[in-house]
Amino acid sequence: MPDQSCQLLWTASPWATWIEISGPSHLRFVQGLCSNDVAALEAGHGCEAFIPTLQGKILAHGYLWKSTDRIEFAGLGNQTPGLLPHLQKYAMIEDVEVADRSTSGEAILVWGEEVAAVLSAILGTEVPLGDLEQSEVIWEGNSLRLFRPTAMNTAAMEIRGEQATAVASLLSEKGAKEVGMNAFQQSRIAQRFPWHGVDITPEHLAQEANRDDQAISFKKGCYLGQETVARIDALGHVNKKLVAVRLLGTCEDLPQAIVVEGKEIGQVTSLAEVDGQNIGLAMIRRSHNAAGTKIECELGTIEVLK
Repeated sequence: MPDQSCQLLWTASPWATWIEISGPSHLRFVQGLCSNDVAALEAGHGCEAFIPTLQGKILAHGYLWKSTDRIEFAGLGNQTPGLLPHLQKYAMIEDVEVADRSTSGEAILVWGEEVAAVLSAILGTEVPLGDLEQSEVIWEGNSLRLFRPTAMNTAAMEIRGEQATAVASLLSEKGAKEVGMNAFQQSRIAQRFPWHGVDITPEHLAQEANRDDQAISFKKGCYLGQETVARIDALGHVNKKLVAVRLLGTCEDLPQAIVVEGKEIGQVTSLAEVDGQNIGLAMIRRSHNAAGTKIECELGTIEVLK
């Protein structure tokens, strides 16, 4: 009989981009191409980061997971066509190997406050408890990789490996509910975590994503695009940024322009119903993106949350 106390949700993993960088120079290589300080991480941990272009724009965004012999990039959606050639180009002059793991193996995402306790009981071992931790466990004779992303407004676990769907079946038996991608979207929008290609694109500067504290180290050494990132930091602001909003009107198609007095001042890029309210992400110009601002526009009233 299902365990009705299990309040977990799970879905196929949305981390569709998964690229592995290995080889003797892999740490130096990644450190020189990303916005966060991977070198400072202990093995078994990760960080959120941008992979900027030379101009400081967002070629890719996601997590960098550090192991003793490799670093893995995990990103929402299909970022591979832009990121993989970029990494391969610079790998030609380094002693590294870049491998696309995006379509290899099974992967699920599980979330809910009891995720660690339930998975520990199923797997018969402790699982990562802290944000941005990872580990490898052997279960039923097969390796499973476990990752703790921070993209959601609750505790979550990414499970990758040949037995991932078998774990999902056991979760369902315990009362966990399989849901579609909309449930994940609700949670990541509530957390203001952007989807590359939707909320942010290679046309946006890194600081426009509004993830400085989470994804940018201003103390690490030089990296590709760092000059632009540092110059914007010295300036103190960007002309637009991604913010969470509450929409009191309707918005059927996305992206949707935010027009005030005939002038476009931003776009709503993502939208989901969260606790009975229309909560979304919007890229809005500096004149209107301060928290608490209420924008009266063709879509109705838009309130900037953070």
